[in-house]
Amino acid sequence: MRNPKILRNTLLSLGVGLTAVLAPPTVDGQVVAFNAQLNQSTLVSQSCNGGVCNSVFQGSGSVNIMGAVTWTANTVQDFNITPCNTATADITFVGTTGSITVSNSCGTVCPSATHNGFPATIEAVWNATGGTGQFSGITGSGINQGTITPTGPVIHLNGVVVY
Repeated sequence: MRNPKILRNTLLSLGVGLTAVLAPPTVDGQVVAFNAQLNQSTLVSQSCNGGVCNSVFQGSGSVNIMGAVTWTANTVQDFNITPCNTATADITFVGTTGSITVSNSCGTVCPSATHNGFPATIEAVWNATGGTGQFSGITGSGINQGTITPTGPVIHLNGVVVY
């Protein structure tokens, strides 16, 4: 028979953790929802070696806790892995009160349903890795999803942060 105290404490811990994740935006130092949209992107540079490409994209967008932002993404995509390529990225958002950098890991870029042309899809997990100004000391994580069109990627990031 299971110990009811252990089970109760485990469920209580899970409930507290879930409450923190689902908490609405609050004041500094609390769990805050993070929602961003990256759009209007331009490929700034790209170099490839053996099917692995390093690319830099820049663009504009918005982040719910920052307002309008510019952003830069440094990506590495391995075209040798199919049908979906693995990809990583470091994305820095710059707003009027500071910047936030997130690192995408475990990402994939998958071709269109016809495997020819656009749009391709992007999915990844991200972690906040730094910030400046108002966002100094930021931590957090989430997921991103998006598409790659002929004019570049359009990506939505969702998660929670503390700053």
